[in-house]
Amino acid sequence: MPFRQQAGRWRQRMAWAAALAAVLAAAPARADDCDDTVRMDGLFSKARRECPFSYYAFRFQQQSQLCRDQKGAAEWQRLFGTGASAFDAQAARRGRQALCDKLARDFPMTVKY
Repeated sequence: MPFRQQAGRWRQRMAWAAALAAVLAAAPARADDCDDTVRMDGLFSKARRECPFSYYAFRFQQQSQLCRDQKGAAEWQRLFGTGASAFDAQAARRGRQALCDKLARDFPMTVKY
C-alpha cells in the first residue's frame, strides 16, 4: 500500500479515536462507576492536602460531583469519607511520603511533584 494511503488511513483512525474519546469524556457518570469515582475523589482530595504536589488535575472531583445527584448526598459523603480514610490507612501503613510517591507514580496525569 502506498505511503499516502497509509497516512490517510492513520489520520482517519486517529480522528475517529479522538471523536470517540470526546464523546466518552462528555458522557454523564454511570452509576456503576460512581462508587469508585467518589472514593478516588476522597482519596485524592486528602492527598492534595497531605502531599507536596505541585499539580493536581481535578478529573476525579469533576466526575464525583456528577455522581452526587445519582447517589444522593448521604451516600456520596459516605463514599467520599471511605476514600479519605483509605489515604489515612495507607499512609499509616506505608508512610505518608511513600504513599504520595506511589500516587504520583501510578497516577501521573492526576498529580505531579
